[in-house]
Amino acid sequence: MFVPEADMSCLRQGDILKEIPFPLLSTQDLLVLGSVAEHQGQSQRRSLVAVTRVHRQDPDWVTAQIPIRFCYCAVLSQCCDLAPRHDKIRMPTISLARLIPVPARILNDPEALASLRGNKDPRNVADPGFINLFYVPAHEYLDATEWVVDYNQTVSIPSQEFPGILRKKVLQMEDRSRVKFKIKLGASCTRLTDEERDGGLENPWGPA
Repeated sequence: MFVPEADMSCLRQGDILKEIPFPLLSTQDLLVLGSVAEHQGQSQRRSLVAVTRVHRQDPDWVTAQIPIRFCYCAVLSQCCDLAPRHDKIRMPTISLARLIPVPARILNDPEALASLRGNKDPRNVADPGFINLFYVPAHEYLDATEWVVDYNQTVSIPSQEFPGILRKKVLQMEDRSRVKFKIKLGASCTRLTDEERDGGLENPWGPA
């Protein structure tokens, strides 16, 4: 699945990165940080004012604490969007998907496990396999453990992390595996619903 030696001068779709801080965006666990407002009146209670910051001319960002886990992630952004120019990526963010261990329900089902490992063609209506998961075999750079890329667990990091983010790159997919990766990604995110298909919307730019 991976080339013997990864090109460490650039990022490619399907690259595996290590030690990416992946946030758990649960409102129950989110703590917004604030500063103590100037005390007014007789009450001993203190009010807090949210700590804000400006990001891309937008002043309405606040500072918060959230649980994170350092994870392996796969690059979702398309290769052309990641091509650096003068050591900078023009796209504002880089999209990543988290690698997770093979779910226990699949590990305990030999038929399902074989289907997962096959990374089947999702365009095969009769047997599309696991559409939302991309199997990654065990590798010495991945703790000698089998993984899956979960297309539904995604995060974006600022492209200004480049070129420093290259130090996190551990593996690069060979071309055939990369194309399988992107076709499965497309099927996971863009497949039509039965209602859309029944409505003749396979070509929405065609005659109404």
